[in-house]
Amino acid sequence: EPKITVSESDSRTFYEENKPRFRQEDSVHASHILIRTPEQADAAAKAKAKAQADDLLAQVKKGADFAELARKFSQDPGSAQNGGDLGFFSKGQMVQPFEQAAFSLKPGQLSGVVETPFGFHIIRVSETKAGRDMAYEEVKAQIGDFLKQQMRDKKSQEFVDQLKAKGKVQILI
Repeated sequence: EPKITVSESDSRTFYEENKPRFRQEDSVHASHILIRTPEQADAAAKAKAKAQADDLLAQVKKGADFAELARKFSQDPGSAQNGGDLGFFSKGQMVQPFEQAAFSLKPGQLSGVVETPFGFHIIRVSETKAGRDMAYEEVKAQIGDFLKQQMRDKKSQEFVDQLKAKGKVQILI
């Protein structure tokens, strides 16, 4: 470990050769209320779930607290207790209908009822971030750690290969 060093030029070269790795895509910070539908739900079950979602949407539009309704009614165990907050996510992380709705909203806007394979969602976007290329200084430490790990792995393999060459190795499996 002490013998492994990464030069500034090696780090910068890696950065320049791998710039697409250091791109942050557009992202949104959204919250949602989910009314689940069972996988094999019939039309009546879907209609009942959609009616509940429509009712919650109407309440939010009349001024009800979105986060409170999410805590009380959302059936997403991962976000309900946080007022429906999903945090930031970028394209490709959510199912298509949900993603399309979320990325079409501006901060503060509310979606209509959006159907996905999970059920019916009401989505509120609180913030958007435009995609950007991260500067070298932001990722310099990560690159150094990555290159050190690569060197460590290579040197470890070389050491094992030397030991195998010097000794008699039998694999008994």
